Amino acid sequence: MSAFNLFKTSKPVVKRKPSASAKLQRDERVATVKPAETEIEVIPEVVKVSNSFITPVSSLLHPYVSEKATRLESVNQYMFKVTRTANKPEVKKAIQNRFKVTVVAVNMINTPSKKRTVGRHVGVKAGFRKAIVTLKEGETINSAKA
Repeated sequence: MSAFNLFKTSKPVVKRKPSASAKLQRDERVATVKPAETEIEVIPEVVKVSNSFITPVSSLLHPYVSEKATRLESVNQYMFKVTRTANKPEVKKAIQNRFKVTVVAVNMINTPSKKRTVGRHVGVKAGFRKAIVTLKEGETINSAKA
């Protein structure tokens, strides 16, 4: 039975919240930082997603080209392949920042992974996430067209 207890820790780990004084000291350090006297570099808005920081522009991978995507362009909708963690507000901001257009709506589609067999070898075709972006009347995205 001692083999089962081999990897267990003897003391339980207790997580503590920072005290009010530690939080106040941290805020004071932030407040005492002097602004740089050189030019200020414009950085896109940063979004926190599950303990990692990504910019909205990085949530877009590339335009998705298919028969349906080509058909949707006639009704002012464009299809993009996006990261798995991307959500609708992120995609909307990314499209508006990158292409300088007005986004009316964003629809998300999760494409599941599929099993593929080549001869006797079985593999998996990776799934991905698509976003269908509807633009304001009269606006287009030229770089998304095939």
